[in-house]
Amino acid sequence: MDSTSDSLRLQLRRAVDECSSRGLFFAAKWAAEQLCSLTAADSRFGGPATPTTPTLSRAKDREQLHLRNIAAAAAAPAMAGRGGDDSNNNNNKEEEEEEELRQKQRLAAEWDRLDADERDHTALAKSLFDLRELDRAAFCLRECKGPRAVFLRLYAQYLSRERKRKTGDQQLTGEDSTSPTSAAAAAAAAAAAGNAQSSIDRELVSSSSSSSSSRKRTILLGLESPDSFCLFLLATVQLALGQREDARGSCIRSVCMYEYNWSAWLLLESCMDPRQHRSVDSLDAELSRCTGWMRHAFMAHVLLELFAATPAAAATSAPASVAAITATSAAAAAVGAAAVPASPRPGGGASAQDFAVHYHVLEQLFPQSMFVIGLRAVRHYNMREFEEAGRLFAQLRQLDPFRLELSDIHSNILFVMEDRARLSELAHRCAEVDRFRPETCCVIGNYYSLRKQHEKAVGYFQRALQLDRNYLAAWTLMGHEFIELKNTAAAIDAYRHAVDVDDRDYRAWYGLGKTYEMLNMPHYACSYYSRAAALRPYDSRMWCALANCYELGGQPAQAVACYRRALAGSSECEALAIGRLAKLYEEKAAAAAAPNGGGPDRERAAYYYQLLYQHAAKNAAGASGAGGPFGDSGLSGASAGAGGIGGGGAAAANATAVEQDELAAACLFLAAFELDRGNAKAAHQYLAQVIEGASQQRADEAKAMMRAHILPPPPATAAAAAAAAKAASGSSSS
Repeated sequence: MDSTSDSLRLQLRRAVDECSSRGLFFAAKWAAEQLCSLTAADSRFGGPATPTTPTLSRAKDREQLHLRNIAAAAAAPAMAGRGGDDSNNNNNKEEEEEEELRQKQRLAAEWDRLDADERDHTALAKSLFDLRELDRAAFCLRECKGPRAVFLRLYAQYLSRERKRKTGDQQLTGEDSTSPTSAAAAAAAAAAAGNAQSSIDRELVSSSSSSSSSRKRTILLGLESPDSFCLFLLATVQLALGQREDARGSCIRSVCMYEYNWSAWLLLESCMDPRQHRSVDSLDAELSRCTGWMRHAFMAHVLLELFAATPAAAATSAPASVAAITATSAAAAAVGAAAVPASPRPGGGASAQDFAVHYHVLEQLFPQSMFVIGLRAVRHYNMREFEEAGRLFAQLRQLDPFRLELSDIHSNILFVMEDRARLSELAHRCAEVDRFRPETCCVIGNYYSLRKQHEKAVGYFQRALQLDRNYLAAWTLMGHEFIELKNTAAAIDAYRHAVDVDDRDYRAWYGLGKTYEMLNMPHYACSYYSRAAALRPYDSRMWCALANCYELGGQPAQAVACYRRALAGSSECEALAIGRLAKLYEEKAAAAAAPNGGGPDRERAAYYYQLLYQHAAKNAAGASGAGGPFGDSGLSGASAGAGGIGGGGAAAANATAVEQDELAAACLFLAAFELDRGNAKAAHQYLAQVIEGASQQRADEAKAMMRAHILPPPPATAAAAAAAAKAASGSSSS
């Protein structure tokens, strides 16, 4: 067996034991899944024997010694070229490092001794913890001082506090608040819950302030410093109290002390703000002490979750506000390629490269890991590559048909693809596995939503929230359903709950903007769309929605800036942004009464109308292999997916009458523009396209323009000639 595989398997087995013994079942399950996903060539049951009672301190000592050796090896070349005082300083530094290592070893030995002395009480408390007798478990460990026992006691108190708070909220909701007795009882219960919460939080937060001071002993443990798991619990409470930066620091300290607690990594991801793009680079530097593969797993996950479809390099250079974009747009006076920002598409740039680097490390270690395959599936989903994402989700289903993780995202893909058969199959399978899982309720809700049974869909999303009040997807999807039911008040409430759960969810901010836009309140809608665009700066749908609100609010300059910004993002709304830019510049030129053939705004309008014409012609040629821009696909294929967050689908397969009319208006404008420039041949081509493929009204306008400028009529097509011959024969026979 390869030594790397031996070491990896040993570390994962320790992680399963360490996490499960502390009640961190999710982290233990995650570590066990990676352990079982090692390649068949390396996975043998006859591996090295592991200690029956593995301790965290020994593993941590080895990691610290390994890091020290790495630092010494990195410093060796620099030390070789120095002498005299530098050598003395280096010797002093080595002595300090050795003394620090000895102190850590003494602390680890003390922790081992305390855990060994208290193992009987810890075993009893863990049994009570597994039976959800949380208060008894905490009481059983009230006198214990070891890190394992202290963590289990505080974790049990924390979970008990959370359970009582949720139960109290449900009871208070069902009582008559108008009764004086009930009101007093509610106030007393709320005060008691607040006191209980503050007592535990005060104990944990006080340890944070003590550990950052000059004193080495803390109130939390009575030891020199808390261990990594207690730091994880401290970060949990700090985040609940709104102390995001403190929680971030505690999480970093926790994962640097012990890397194999996946729950701590996920908590660190919750402490990050995607609007602060520099935080990824600074975080990567802060995690440099974590030399293991867990850092790659976390960075791949965080790049996928926080910065999906947002290249880090491009997002850093993106304007931070609409005002900045407006200034940039006003400065770009030239017409041509410079009128459209040249920026990489989503999925390119630094973030895609970084994700590929971290993902490659994971794929080499765990090629059959469901976590690794799931990362790639969600990546394709975020890139709106639904076919490939669906294939990977099907592969996950083959590996474990009873796995429900990510099934809600799989259902979103099938919903967007309008694949009712496979979505129905997925809903039945999830219901057979576990009907009382939030993911199952979400999948069934998506199925009923696809069938236009929105009331039933709302019911299942509400059931998911009864199972997990912090299930973000259910709040957002329920808001979408209330939008379909035209219940704007309920939609706003659902979206606001989603934002309370996680203010980094761009879908909830977009939903709030959409709702207020429906209520004809563009200023409120602009505020929420701006939040969504800040979270997804390279999603053109966000910018087009924001630009539309600025149009409704009578702010064309800001609308132009947002439409230009949309062209630097994803391609879903490219045709919409180009068409609106052309229309806005045309209106601006008309308002300025610019003479025909002159004026930069009119030239810009012609430039964007030409882009729109080329876009439609290319799309029609790609769909049918021939034909002009008024073909079977035309403009609609270019603007597919522009409507909402779901986007796309069979509903956008054919060009609508509105889109055909917009394209005809573009051709008429371009014809007039070319006539003013003296280019009669180009004008004739545009007018001929309108006469052949547009509506009768637009065709009459084109013919009138031809007569006014004494242009020859376009040659009759075969269909037109046949129709004329048929009409002539009919008239002669009559």
